[in-house]
Parts: sequence; C-alpha cells; structure tokens
Amino acid sequence: MKFSIFLTSIFIILGFILCTAIAIIINPHIFTSFFSNSPTKLFYDIEHYSNLAIHQTCNAFYPLWPWLINRLVKPQTVDDAALYFRVFSSLLSLMSIPLFLFLLLQNIKSYKIISLVAVLYAMNPLSVFRMIGYTEGIFSFLSLLFLIILSNFKLTSKTPIKKVKSIYLLILIFILSLLLSLTRPFLIQAAFACVFALVSILVINRFQNSIDSLKILKTYGIVTLIICLGAAVGYCIYGYYCLESRGDFFAPFHDQKNWGKQLGLYPHLFFIPLTYADFISIYLPFIVLITSWLISISTNIRKLTFVIPKVWQWILLFAYPPAFLAFYGSDFKRGNFSNKINNLSGINLTHTANNLSTSYTFWFCVYFALIHTVIIVFSDQKLTSLRRFIFGTPYFFFAIAYISQCFPSRKVSKLLLWILGISSIWLVQYWLDYANGVWIG
Repeated sequence: MKFSIFLTSIFIILGFILCTAIAIIINPHIFTSFFSNSPTKLFYDIEHYSNLAIHQTCNAFYPLWPWLINRLVKPQTVDDAALYFRVFSSLLSLMSIPLFLFLLLQNIKSYKIISLVAVLYAMNPLSVFRMIGYTEGIFSFLSLLFLIILSNFKLTSKTPIKKVKSIYLLILIFILSLLLSLTRPFLIQAAFACVFALVSILVINRFQNSIDSLKILKTYGIVTLIICLGAAVGYCIYGYYCLESRGDFFAPFHDQKNWGKQLGLYPHLFFIPLTYADFISIYLPFIVLITSWLISISTNIRKLTFVIPKVWQWILLFAYPPAFLAFYGSDFKRGNFSNKINNLSGINLTHTANNLSTSYTFWFCVYFALIHTVIIVFSDQKLTSLRRFIFGTPYFFFAIAYISQCFPSRKVSKLLLWILGISSIWLVQYWLDYANGVWIG
C-alpha cells in the first residue's frame, strides 16, 4: 500500500488537536489567551521577540523571526506582535509535520516507524514551543528543509547526483544554513555537528575500507564546508549589525553570559535531576550516540550481540538513565566479552543498519542534539531551555527514527507506542502548565 504523506499528516494533526482540546476543556484560559491580543502573562520570551518586531535592536535574541513578523504584518503594539508570533509559529509547526514525514520517507523504509516517530515529533510535550511563538516553529521548518536537501547527498546512492544538481543543492544548503544562523544560535552547533559527522564516517570507513576516503571527503567535505560557511556568514550579518549599533560584534554571546551562564563543571547534574524532563534531555543524546557507534562497530568491525533490555531496565531508562547505563552496560559486556555461558536474549540488526555508518544526515542530527546538551550542561546549572532544544526541534527525532529501523520494527514499535502514550498525556499537562504560567522549558 502506498504511503500517503497528506493523510498521515491529517491524522497526526488531529491527534495533536485532540490533546490540545482536552487541555482547553480542562482550562479554557489556554484558548482565550492564545488568540487574545490583550496583555497576558503567557509571554515568556515572546515579549522580547515582540519588542524586536517593532523596534529592531541587537541583543541575545536573533533577528530573522521578528524581522519576518515585522515585514508580514507590521504590528503596532507588543500585544499585537505576540498574537502574530503565536499564529504564524502554529502554522509553521503544522506545516512541518508533512515535511518531517517526507524527510523520513527519504531515509526510512518502515512505514510503521515513519508514522510513529512523526507522531512522537508532533505530539511530544515540547512541541508546545513550536506553537507559542518561540523560534522553534520557524527553526524546525527551516531545519526540515535543510535536512531534506542534505539527505540527497548519499555515498551509497545507486544514482549519483549530477554536477549541476549538486551545485544547486549546495547553494540551497548555504542559504538555509545562513537563515538558520539568523534565527537562533546555530554556528557553533552546526560546525561541531558537521565536522564530527564527517570524522565519524571517515573513522568507521577506515576499518571497513568499502568506500574510498577521497570520495567521502569529496562529497561530505564540501557539504561540511558549505554548512560552516553559510552559518558563519549568517552570524556575521547579525554580528556586523551589532558592531554598528552597539560596538560589539559578539554582543549576543556576551548578553547570554550576562544571564549568568559561564563555563564550569557541574557533576551533580548527571546524578541529581533538577527536573525529570531536563534529566532525560542530558542522557538521551549520549545514549543515542553510544548506540549509533555500537551499531556501526557491529556492521563494520565486529559483530555484536544487542541484549534485549529487561522490563525493569526500560523503566530505568526513562526514570533514572544513569542506572540504566550501569545495568544494561553490564549485560552488554557479558553478552559480548565474557566467555561464560549466559541466558541473555539478544536482538539481531536489520540489513538497513549497514547504511547508518555512511549517513551524513544521521550523524549530523546525532551530534547536533548532543552539542546542545554539552553546551548547556557545562555552562548553565539551571539547564535553561535544554529540553526544548532537544525535543522541540526535529534533529533528535530523525536520529531516533534512523536507529529504530536498525532493529526489528515489531519490537521497536511496542516501545515507541508506550512512549507515545506517555508523551500524549504529558503534552496535555504542558498546555496546562503553560496556561498557569509554569516554566516548561
């Protein structure tokens, strides 16, 4: 049966609307506040963006989103601007769902995994941030366009990209990198992600020797350079404006430092959760990275046995990740590096796992999520905005979808369904917290 992006998108949007409707029934103030242009406590950072939409200045908030609102609707008051931010970000959020499905369809073979991960992307609690006027809405929309184009560059493709087409694609990647860099901090994260993605593919291929390293550098090296160049040019545009208006090219970074952020080592964050959502935001990107490397090792260097976690270990994964890593790591070690007979049950990788090690888009998404965790964990004891940087944008979810197809879909689907059920309930709770002025990410 042919997969329909349109119909699947409709069902996913209806699911999101259902969760939102339940929250509105519980607290009607959500609806009236969302569409009201009167002063409201539901501003959070929207107040700053709204001010920028009326009077452009240089500060820690990047200019593209407020500039677009200014050009599209010319708001006269902060309250009007806030309403437009919420409406347009909601539209972009809904438009991102078919884009995300299209991206997955380019890279994932299992329709079941595509559907479940897309629903998880659309209905996870941090999707609220894509609706309330923050940059998550436009950033996710532009990011999906960026990843869709990036997915065209594949080393194992049976039909190589023609030179003229590759030039057009590289130009689009440059433009989107530039725009993303004008939307929110992107330069450091993108540079880290693309360089480490390239290095990872080169290192893995060093053992496999199935693809010429020169071919990897020729394909992904150019892409890496273009991403970094586009992101750098994007920041330079804003940096030059800051230099002209405030005499400080790095004013956005200095403003963030004035918020109390400073480099430091805070080991307690890895063991004592400030909030549950932030705690799993610290660990899940690391767990995904470890799993990615283990899959790559298993398919390219040495076959590994992936032990099926016990039920109580799955609970630990989401309740207290450090304990999961300790117990599952012990089982994994016994299953692969012990000569003693054990009764651990394993799970085989699918043949699609062979493509993981050469997917530049996948590795970019893994490292892009990871660098946000690293930056915030080592610069902000309060973990401000960590959870929405991980779960409010599509990068982490694309990585999850790609890893999911490496294992039998039936087993993965059960886990995704459990997560989806919890996530849907949590989404309702986030809407209620938002209406009550509770900080949600």
